[in-house]
Amino acid sequence: MTECLRCHRVLLLLILMSSDFSAAAELGEHVVERTYRTQLTYRCIVSVPDEYQADDARQWPMILFLHGGGSPKSDRLKKTIHRLTRLPAVVVAPICPPSPDGPRYQKWDWKQLGEVVREISKKYRIDAERRSVIGFSMGGSGAWELPSYEPELFTKCVVIAGVCHPWSLRHYPMTRVWVFVGEKDYMRKEQQETVTSAQRFDVDVVETVWAGADHGGIFRLAMAYPRMLEWLVADEDLRIGPAPMGPSKSGGSK
Repeated sequence: MTECLRCHRVLLLLILMSSDFSAAAELGEHVVERTYRTQLTYRCIVSVPDEYQADDARQWPMILFLHGGGSPKSDRLKKTIHRLTRLPAVVVAPICPPSPDGPRYQKWDWKQLGEVVREISKKYRIDAERRSVIGFSMGGSGAWELPSYEPELFTKCVVIAGVCHPWSLRHYPMTRVWVFVGEKDYMRKEQQETVTSAQRFDVDVVETVWAGADHGGIFRLAMAYPRMLEWLVADEDLRIGPAPMGPSKSGGSK
């Protein structure tokens, strides 16, 4: 009796398996078509050196600044970049437009930023061999990724509290990168994992970890660090040298 019951169970299982296979074989197809058309406007604050008008033939370095999350007012953004505007360079600070899908989806679009840089470079006397990008948080992530997709645009990159997907680092151009990480930043681990991935792919990157700095603190410290600011427009590599006051670690370039 027990053996008979076991046979019935096996037979039932085979029937169920057979019905599953037949159901799986009957696959359907459903096509969803949507047309998306989004027009974004990038309002840019542009600062030129005091000597810009004095020499019509002189070309200047360009610094593209990418702010953190949100869309700051112009007055606030001007205060944020005031140390950059003291440098002998044309400084461009676009305001990231809100995402039509909501705040969670707002980010810097590398395709459109490339067009912004090219348009500004045509309008102003920009030295194409001396363009740099610097960004914080959301802007730091944008600064990390932008050279990967626009390999001809930038020679230098400063990342402050930013992360990058390793896929974007696989074929990174010969852009020199300086990364600033706050020791107490809530995303410190992710930021340093990005640096590790960059080193694995032979990106020319130097990392500076600032002791005691949180997410906002690392931005204030880095933006007030004279050596970093000078490096944006200097011909020599100032990433290697005396460490700023307080960092717990400073990595070297490859």
